[in-house]
Amino acid sequence: MSVSVNTPCGEIIGLQREGYQEFRGIPYAEQPIGVARFKAPEPLLPFDEPFKADRFGDSAPQDRIPLFGITQTSEDCLYLNIWTPACDSKKRPVMVWIHGGGFLTGSGSQLIYNGRNLAVSGDVVVVSINYRLGVLGFLYLNDLIAEEHNISANNGLLDQLEALRWIKNNIASFGGDPEDITLFGESAGAMSIATLLACPAAKGLFKRAILQSGAADQVLTRSEATDIARRFLEVTDIDPSAPEKLWQLSPDQIIKAQRQLTKLSFNRGRYSQEVRQTGMVLLPVVEGNIIPQTPLAAIQSGEAKDIPLMVGCTRDEWNLFLSLPGAEDLFSPTNVNEVEKSDLIDLLEKSVPGIGERAANLYEKMIQTSRQNATLADVYSAFEGDRMFRIPTLRIAEAHSEHTQNIYMFQFNWDKGSLGACHASDIPLVFGCTENPAGQYLCGTDPGAGKLSILVQNCWIAFARSSDPSTDGVGKWHPFEEENRHVMCFDDTTALHSDPFDCAVELWEGVL
Repeated sequence: MSVSVNTPCGEIIGLQREGYQEFRGIPYAEQPIGVARFKAPEPLLPFDEPFKADRFGDSAPQDRIPLFGITQTSEDCLYLNIWTPACDSKKRPVMVWIHGGGFLTGSGSQLIYNGRNLAVSGDVVVVSINYRLGVLGFLYLNDLIAEEHNISANNGLLDQLEALRWIKNNIASFGGDPEDITLFGESAGAMSIATLLACPAAKGLFKRAILQSGAADQVLTRSEATDIARRFLEVTDIDPSAPEKLWQLSPDQIIKAQRQLTKLSFNRGRYSQEVRQTGMVLLPVVEGNIIPQTPLAAIQSGEAKDIPLMVGCTRDEWNLFLSLPGAEDLFSPTNVNEVEKSDLIDLLEKSVPGIGERAANLYEKMIQTSRQNATLADVYSAFEGDRMFRIPTLRIAEAHSEHTQNIYMFQFNWDKGSLGACHASDIPLVFGCTENPAGQYLCGTDPGAGKLSILVQNCWIAFARSSDPSTDGVGKWHPFEEENRHVMCFDDTTALHSDPFDCAVELWEGVL
C-alpha cells in the first residue's frame, strides 16, 4: 500500500507500513555524475511528476564488504530515506543518521540502520543519508589541478550539508520539526558530525548531536591531503596539467587505485609526539570557509557551545578490526599463542613511537586486572581502541565541558556478541535490530540484548526530545564535567560510573 505526501520539492509516494510510513531513495541533490564528478552538490530541482520512493537508491562506489550487505553502487548515489509515524502536521523530533565506514564504505540503506523501530517507539522521524565516499568524496585535488576545472574539496561533507538543507526544507511534510533536528552517527559518521561542528555552513541545520565511536581529530592538512592526491594521480597515470582522464576513469578503476592510497601513512598527533595512521587517509581537509579549523580546535574555542552533545564508544573497539581479512598477518586472537611480549611492544611502538614498552606494561596490567583470561590480543586491542576512539572521544567531552554542561558521555560494555564489545556493536542496540543476522553477530543471542536495546533507544530518544538522556530506566544521567567525569556504562547492569578511563589517561597526555 502506498502513501502520498506533498513537499516543497514535489509529490513523493512512499510505502504505508503497519504503524509507520517509509520513504526510500529520495534524491536530495542533483546527482554528481559526468562533469559533476568532483564538484560540490547542486540543489535538487523540483520533481516534474510524482516521485516513487519505494526502493533504496544506489550506494556510493566502494569496495563491497559482505557484512555490510551492499550490492548496488554507482555515482548516482545522493539519496536519503525517511521513517515516520505519520505524514501529518505534528512536529516530531527528527533524528538524522550519518553512517560510518572509514569514509570509504557504507550506506544509509543498510539493514542495520533501518529506522522503523526508533520512529515507532519514540514517535520521532528518522532519516538516513548517503554521501560520496573515498576518492570521489574526499580526494583533495585543489592544489594540483587548475581552477578552470572547477574541482571542489570535501565533497562528501558538502553532500551531508546539502542533505541537511533538504531535510530542513522538507521534513515538516513528513511530520517532523525542522527546528528540532538531532544528528547521530557512528565511526566515520560520528567523525563527520564532529567536523560539521566546525563548519560555519552547518550553523542552524541541527540542534544537537550524538557521536558514537567518533573523534574530532580525523582531518587532514592541505599538505597531507595534497600528498595523497599526488599519489592517486601517479597510480592512475594522470598528468595534473592535463587531468581530463579523471572524468574518464570508471568507478571500478577509481576503487582499485584507491586501495593503494590506504597503504599511505600520516602523522595524526597534535603534539611533538608522532602518532602514525594508515588505512583512513581519505578524510575531510581543513581548508577555506568549509572547515576553517580542526574540529577539536573549534570545540575547544567554544564554536559548538550551543550544541548539546552525547559522545562515547565501545569497550573493545579494536576487536572488530582484528577480525577483518589481513589482520591475521599483524596480530589476532587466533594466533595469540604465537605472540610474545616483545611483539606487542613492537606493535605499539609502530603506532606511537617512543612509548611502546611503557604502553605495553600499562595496558597489560590494566586489562589483566579487569578481565579474567585476558590475552595479549586483548591488551593490543585495548591500546588501539583507545588510540583511535576512546581518548579522542574523551578529548571532545573535555573540550565541550569547558563551555557548557550539555555534554554526556557513555560506553557500551555489552560483550555477548562474537567479538565482545567491539566497534559497531552499539548500532543494533540503538536501532533495535539485535535479532537480525548482523545484530546477532555483533550483540549475540542473549535475550538481554533486546532489553538493553530498549533502554538505549529510550535514552537516545530522550536526548533527541529534551537534550537530556535521563530516563526512568537509567535514572539521572549527570553531565560530564572536569571534576565529575560521569560516564554511563551500558551492560547487563547499566550504571553511571565516575572516570572509568582514569588508568590510561596519563599515558596519552601530550600524545592525543
